[in-house]
Amino acid sequence: MKNYLSQKLVCLTLLSLLGTGQMASANATFRTEKPHLQTTQQSFTVTGTIVDSAGEAIIGASILLKGTTIGVVSDFDGNFSLNIPKPGTLEISYMGYKTQEIAVTATTPALRIVLKDDTEMLDDVVVIGYGVVKKSDLTGSVTSVKSEDLMKRNPIDVGQGLQGAAAGVQVLRNSGDPRGGTTIRIRGVATVNGSADPLYVVDGVQAGTSIDFLNPSDIESIEILKDASATAIYGSQGANGVIMITTKQGLKGKARLDITANWGISQSTNSLDVGTIQDFVKAVRIAKQHDGTPFTEQAWANPSLDSRLHNIDWQDVMTRAALQQNYNLSVSGGTENTQARISFGYLDNEGIVVQSQFQRFTTRLNVTHTVKDFIHLGASVAFVYGHYQGSGNAYDFAAAIPSMDTVDETGTLINVPIQWPDGTWGHYKKETAGDIEKNTDNLYAAAMERDSRNRYHQVLTNANLDIDIIDGLKFHTVFSYNNNERESDTYSPVNPRTAYAENLPDNFSMSHNSYNTVGIESYFTYDLTKNIHRLGLMAGYSANSTRSKDLYGIGYNMPAPNIRRIELTTEPSSKNVTGGYGLPVRFVSWYGRLNYTLKDRYLLTATVRRDGSSNFGAGNRWGTFPSASLAWRLSEEEFIKNLGLFNNLKLRFGWGQTGNAGNATNLSVEQITSQYMMYYWWKNGATVTAPGLAKEVEVDTNLKWETNEQFNVGLDLGFFNNKLNITMDYFIRSAKDLLLYKAVRPSTGFESVYTNAGEIRNRGFEFSINYNTQIGKDWSINATLTGSTLKNEAVNVGDDIFESSNVDTGYYWDNYSITRNGYPVGSFYGWVVEGIFQNQAEIDAANAAAAAATNGSTQYYQFGNNAVKPGDYKYKDINGDGYVNDDDRTILGNGYPTFNFGLTLGVNYKAFDFSANIYGVFGQDILSYSAARLNTIYNARSGYQNCLVDYMENAWSEQNPTGIYSRLTRDDQNHNVRVSNIYVKNGNFVKIGNVQLGYTLPKNWVKTARMENVRVYLGIDNLATISGYNKYGNPEIGNSSVLQTGFDYGRYPFPRTYNIGLSVQF
Repeated sequence: MKNYLSQKLVCLTLLSLLGTGQMASANATFRTEKPHLQTTQQSFTVTGTIVDSAGEAIIGASILLKGTTIGVVSDFDGNFSLNIPKPGTLEISYMGYKTQEIAVTATTPALRIVLKDDTEMLDDVVVIGYGVVKKSDLTGSVTSVKSEDLMKRNPIDVGQGLQGAAAGVQVLRNSGDPRGGTTIRIRGVATVNGSADPLYVVDGVQAGTSIDFLNPSDIESIEILKDASATAIYGSQGANGVIMITTKQGLKGKARLDITANWGISQSTNSLDVGTIQDFVKAVRIAKQHDGTPFTEQAWANPSLDSRLHNIDWQDVMTRAALQQNYNLSVSGGTENTQARISFGYLDNEGIVVQSQFQRFTTRLNVTHTVKDFIHLGASVAFVYGHYQGSGNAYDFAAAIPSMDTVDETGTLINVPIQWPDGTWGHYKKETAGDIEKNTDNLYAAAMERDSRNRYHQVLTNANLDIDIIDGLKFHTVFSYNNNERESDTYSPVNPRTAYAENLPDNFSMSHNSYNTVGIESYFTYDLTKNIHRLGLMAGYSANSTRSKDLYGIGYNMPAPNIRRIELTTEPSSKNVTGGYGLPVRFVSWYGRLNYTLKDRYLLTATVRRDGSSNFGAGNRWGTFPSASLAWRLSEEEFIKNLGLFNNLKLRFGWGQTGNAGNATNLSVEQITSQYMMYYWWKNGATVTAPGLAKEVEVDTNLKWETNEQFNVGLDLGFFNNKLNITMDYFIRSAKDLLLYKAVRPSTGFESVYTNAGEIRNRGFEFSINYNTQIGKDWSINATLTGSTLKNEAVNVGDDIFESSNVDTGYYWDNYSITRNGYPVGSFYGWVVEGIFQNQAEIDAANAAAAAATNGSTQYYQFGNNAVKPGDYKYKDINGDGYVNDDDRTILGNGYPTFNFGLTLGVNYKAFDFSANIYGVFGQDILSYSAARLNTIYNARSGYQNCLVDYMENAWSEQNPTGIYSRLTRDDQNHNVRVSNIYVKNGNFVKIGNVQLGYTLPKNWVKTARMENVRVYLGIDNLATISGYNKYGNPEIGNSSVLQTGFDYGRYPFPRTYNIGLSVQF
């Protein structure tokens, strides 16, 4: 025993010193014994049949004599016959089922072995940070999502598969772009300048906050860690929640081949009701009349030509029926000592907007090998390549003028098509184009001519070592490497079709970003069970380093469209190149956890993590993040058992702290500028100048971690033999010492300083109700309802914090987002409309009141302008100083829903299965730049444009004085489309996300083709979205920026996809 232990300790010491272990080759072979082989006197034959819980034969199940390489696989009828040399234990395994062990002797009769479905086991075991626990032993707030539930949603990426699946987790699609992409928020947001995205951990390795490298078909299970008592083990990386992903591994037994294929057709779901060309010219005439300006363009001004104008429905022209193909293939198998799984995936997803397409190729290899019974090795390699071709601003076409018609120099009407008969793009250019004609372009031609491509490839590798040192004591270490390369290039040609664009040169731009992360995680675990006590200990060390570089270049006036080299521009002065190496980002951590269980009913979990980051100065680089949680399984108490009501009743309490390093990484570089920096000094009787560098923003030298603190109380209930399970949680999540820019006195020479200040608080309640039952032999039902509430509030952030991006300064769409004490982060900020001026007398009265209130310092009721006309919006004097200006902006709403829910339904009848997913959001406001843009016929940035029929029909006019919208106008000197409550819309919606009907072919149909299982299905993705906001676009608005939550600037339209799929197992 001592020598055996010594071997383990020597191995552990050497491997720890070396930092890696040399992977042993898989020498073991899987030997198939045939019944007719000659046997010795002691040998005997065991026969039997392997079936599932429904009595169906399982083809290809592995039957192995434990501790040897002697084994067989079951045949097409599930039968097997195995000759073994002596009594022993058979190990029966098959993917998706629980492994069973059966002792056999020479007198064992023919066996009938029923393998139980593995889902119960998955329910019982939950993956947490650096380990697994039984679900009954959980003390934190964790939600599990199974692979089969994920894949029935037919997701392009992981985020789409999680929508509505977990309480307290809001998942919103960013757009209908074929790349997919979602914004995930776990229990609100608790930062202003930093990222609010969760951390992804794949097979125990931290993978950052992006998961687009992972093919959903490679996922075995997902756990979402929500409260700090569960996430604190990841310290500063776990501040926004942690999504644990376990990928599929190789299993013992004969190789198994799985193939899935999905084909789909996508189409646009929601065309906006904009005007025809006849509606448009009528609206322009009214606007010109309101403005008192003549309408001189013959093609547009002459009503007699209206019926001959050719209408172009740009939404129809610019969208298409798009094809989707998604193929996945995997091979899995292994011997007693070595198991492997390799997978390949290919996705080809055309966008419904012309010239948009996304293609992705993925492959993953997972290998495990047992060197000795106490040494286990593992490795994985994953690769992804993605390519996206885009067509520019895919949402602009709804507002385009719905015709390209004009009149020639003789006054003859010219109907201009999308494409002339000779194949050239349709347009007609005149020497003297009118106000409307200058901005009338062939959008289809522009999309086809523009060449924009984005590519990325990523390689993730890791190698791990596990050593069982003594009974209960284990060591685990994993080395990882992540290389992420992303690049894009865009060629924008000269556009000769419009006066607006004809003088703009063509240009070519390129960008490249590279990230490389190297990391190591090493930890010990010790588990001890003694009588009524169970103890689990874990202690570990982590280190990682990320290096990055970026490069961007652009050049104008290229010598030819097919020459894509910036240095060859015919205008060398137009070249602009930026980029270089980023500072390395390094984290070093020590961490530990204690689990203690008394009598299987009183549970304690405590964790601590000590993080060090290169983002901060030497005095504040380290942060300590503790957590503790308690649980009481009341259902194990006799006084609860005697009630006969609860199968499970558990009360949970948790507290913990996590951190956030913010965006501090390159502050020492990013806050330095050379722009306008010129130094002057006097030398030898003359002024000497030289360019230089200077600090642009002051940085607090005592900058330290943001601290995220969370309290959680939860209740788990199980009824009717756990067919009905209910989970409820209430939480308070607070972020303190926020990293943000704070205003300072001008005497410092700076406008702001980057420092720690303020607090953000989130409060919420969440629940999950699951019902799972079998009705007779043929029916089964599984339904899950999740729901959550949330209140977000900035408690103490000092001065107001504004969103820095300006959408449209010409129309006062700057600083539209504000973070102010007492309100949610990124609240909408603008003016309040209190009515519409009906006549000049009302305007004069408002001006007179302003003059009186200000003792004559202003003669007009707003902005010192006298251009207000009847039919313009009247804005409210919020601060009561007598007139309206920037100081009268106020909080208009916010994009955080007060309640969201998800409903997942699964029904099985014999070989048929049906599933549906519904997701809903209530109490959400949307600040809609789309609505503002579609409620005007003229945009200062792009000229004349189309607008909604609703606006045309309900705009104020002398003939329609009860109109609910401001007057039609081209000049809009009142700025009626500025940020105001008019454009804050109700964002409530209910979405039927996915409906699928499947059929599994009888096994006796497919076994003759040497197939084990065949399932076919029909489905519809994004079936319907019910919302009053549909008139402006889709209300599902995901934004990665915290300060743009709920802001709709117009996005790629969401498609509905009809698909058919096939799943085959060999």
